[in-house]
Amino acid sequence: MPKPADDRRLAPEAFLRRASRDARPGKLKVYLGMAAGVGKTYKMLDDALHVRSRGADVVIGYVETHGRPETAARIGDLELVPRKQVSYQGVVLEEMDLDAILRRKADVVLVDELAHTNAPGSRNEKRWKDVEEILAAGISVMAAVNVQHLEGVQDVVGSVTGIEVRERLPDRIVRDADALVVVDLPVEELRERIRGGKVYAFEKAEQALANFFTEEKLTRLRELTLFQTADHIEADGHDSGTLETTKPQARVAVALPLQPEVGRKLILRASRIAGRMNTRWFAIHVRRIRERPERLSALEHRSLTETIELAMTLGATVVVREAEDVAAEILRFVHEESVGFVIVGPPSRRGLAARFLPGTVDRLLAEGGSFDLLVTGSEGAEDER
Repeated sequence: MPKPADDRRLAPEAFLRRASRDARPGKLKVYLGMAAGVGKTYKMLDDALHVRSRGADVVIGYVETHGRPETAARIGDLELVPRKQVSYQGVVLEEMDLDAILRRKADVVLVDELAHTNAPGSRNEKRWKDVEEILAAGISVMAAVNVQHLEGVQDVVGSVTGIEVRERLPDRIVRDADALVVVDLPVEELRERIRGGKVYAFEKAEQALANFFTEEKLTRLRELTLFQTADHIEADGHDSGTLETTKPQARVAVALPLQPEVGRKLILRASRIAGRMNTRWFAIHVRRIRERPERLSALEHRSLTETIELAMTLGATVVVREAEDVAAEILRFVHEESVGFVIVGPPSRRGLAARFLPGTVDRLLAEGGSFDLLVTGSEGAEDER
């Protein structure tokens, strides 16, 4: 069963605290995956059962098992709000019953396939609009969606898959969620699940593997998912419910360059330093417009994604920002997050070039006064200020 979820915003207990803390509006937790079959719905159900065990009133508004026994079994005894029967052109369609959910007034509602287009005649055209009504009524929502349904990535998805995705939702739904969980699987593991009939029926498995679920397409979609997550995830350091009265330990941040060999060394060094200091640490990548994912080569895109994935694996909060003035953006981030120790790679400019047109490292050395700066050289030499 899929084991991989990278929940860097709120664990189930924290989400429950946040959902019950304010009467209105409801809180949204989104489960994001690269494709069908990675285990988003399973993970969502697993968290829902955990939240219910802590005393919350949890119901299923709409969950689609797609005939997968593992997912169906995980529903357990969770209450299901009956679906609405909608007649359209002689066919009866089953839709989430928005009015019934609003009348039920549970603490938390589970909603699958967030980008789904409702049957004609429904109050809202899209399921995500139904979710907005539920949230406005003070009911919290756990919802699942795949990355290819986000409006803002359609140019990349189209170039990767050659498919026009018709069911879409605004990026803001994911960006503004109170909690974001990446449910991730290695590409080959997902393909093995498909071969084993755990995602689609055996007779459809080979066709799926040859079309949408090729290794190349899934790899790019996985990269895109990690990028989207890094763009939107900002750890919530104030959800513990306790008042911090002591001076916090200085935080560590590492500035990630495009060069993978440098980035990997910086991440490993930052992880060791943060571990010794027993403090929280960040990996920040500031990209210029020319370094947006769609403008990078496949190799550059994949290398940067692997660097970001390594940072996440080692416990960093990854932040991706876009700015032409990289040094100014790093300084802004350091101030916002009270970072006391910054790790960077070697300067890109030396000699007269650095004197007349200072690079990012030189700017940080000159303008940073509230933090310590560790410059890790490409040959292992280090300068510390």
